[in-house]
Amino acid sequence: MRKSSTVPATPLYALMIRSDEEHGLALTLDGEEIATGSDIEALRAGGLSELRVRAALAGRPVRARAVEPACPTPWNMIVCPDGTVVDVAEHPAAPAAVKERPAPPAPPTPAVATAPSAPGVLPALLLEVEAYREMWAAVWAAHAEGDLPTAVALAYKLETALAGWFGEDAATITVLTARAWLTLCQRTDWHGTTELLITTALRCQAARYRPEADTIRTARNAHACWHRLRSEDREAAADLAGPLADMLAILGEDDRRRDVLQDASAVSST
Repeated sequence: MRKSSTVPATPLYALMIRSDEEHGLALTLDGEEIATGSDIEALRAGGLSELRVRAALAGRPVRARAVEPACPTPWNMIVCPDGTVVDVAEHPAAPAAVKERPAPPAPPTPAVATAPSAPGVLPALLLEVEAYREMWAAVWAAHAEGDLPTAVALAYKLETALAGWFGEDAATITVLTARAWLTLCQRTDWHGTTELLITTALRCQAARYRPEADTIRTARNAHACWHRLRSEDREAAADLAGPLADMLAILGEDDRRRDVLQDASAVSST
């Protein structure tokens, strides 16, 4: 195998084995479920097999991060087309995006966490297709008027339309991140907001969404919302501790993951 330092930083695949009520365990790759069962060794082998296929298709080794329910530390690895697996201490950061024109001012930051950055160049679908451009403008017009419920509803309508035609396109994910942030601004349903932010971060990561900083902000917002939920309803927070910790592990937010797991452990021991 070539030196690990020469293997490109992207794509970075996210392999996860998580608890599943029906089957015991479930194996996901970049958020997509690919196998279920109670035999964790079989699921591990299946996950490595899927990564080997990705490496074979790429014609070179690929990077991955694996997470399991009982393991506090993610497994960083490089998988080769011949099935060889090499452990690495950490993965390099993704290369910086091409410099874009200056971004317009971002919306005001909610007190609970940080807001997403406003992209300097919107995806083509939101600029060039009149219907989508008008729907996108309507979202921010409602926000400017202080009507957050309407802004969220309009964002969801646009996101659904884009997803139906184009799947997880950059435009779809851009609207999703906007909807998540607008929902956060409402500060009315911490459980639902935390769930949405967890899902949003995972979808951003699976779609290789750029700028990557928006994905990290979304993950950190989810952690901040979870703490707000915990202060109001510890049982509801415990319900989301596992999915939140798994998402944070996939994104390399190890300190925040430990914070969640330590709190969940303390609650279970009382």
